[in-house]
Amino acid sequence: MALVDGRGAGTRSATLIAGRACTALGWLLWVALQVLTDDPFPPEISVSQYGLGPTGWVFTVWAVALGAAPLLLLAGAAAPGPTRPVLWVGFAGAALMAVVRTDEGGGAMSGHAQAHMAGAVVALVFLPLGIVLALRGAPPAARRLALALTALAAVLGVLVIMSATGLDTAGLGAGGSWALWQGALVVVEMILVTVLAVVADRLPPGRNAVGADG
Repeated sequence: MALVDGRGAGTRSATLIAGRACTALGWLLWVALQVLTDDPFPPEISVSQYGLGPTGWVFTVWAVALGAAPLLLLAGAAAPGPTRPVLWVGFAGAALMAVVRTDEGGGAMSGHAQAHMAGAVVALVFLPLGIVLALRGAPPAARRLALALTALAAVLGVLVIMSATGLDTAGLGAGGSWALWQGALVVVEMILVTVLAVVADRLPPGRNAVGADG
């Protein structure tokens, strides 16, 4: 096993703590959003609607924490291929989603609502992809779980799209179905971040490690 120099070890430890703190904060704020809006899972409204009103700052912090966690967890570890750029794109989407609000009622017709939707789509696509790439060096069980969660996320994404076209895919009406699958997709993504948080200290070390390849 490669050894990490003192400065690298200290930095890696700090970013692991920060990444795991963001992961835990994400779960805490996800529950808080449901309590504050009196809309427990499965939601009756779009997840994006949590960002409206006086509790919108909670949504902002939640989205930023969700996007930042994978980058922090991977700092100092080996990153296969385009992992970091993919995660940075996902973070940019999450940040855009965090600071630009959607329209009330979920119509998403205004320019800022369209920008919010674009950020959400980018985050929901690129963050899971980056996490799967990052876990290529993780223990086999974590890799298999990540692949299964990603497959589930793909199915949920299709259901979200189908519901957005007006199909009632869950027996809750088109709007209710869309909110359900969107919320489930967010939960799957948060579980993926949690998997990375659990095994991040077992990923191969990066270039600052003594004896590391490359």
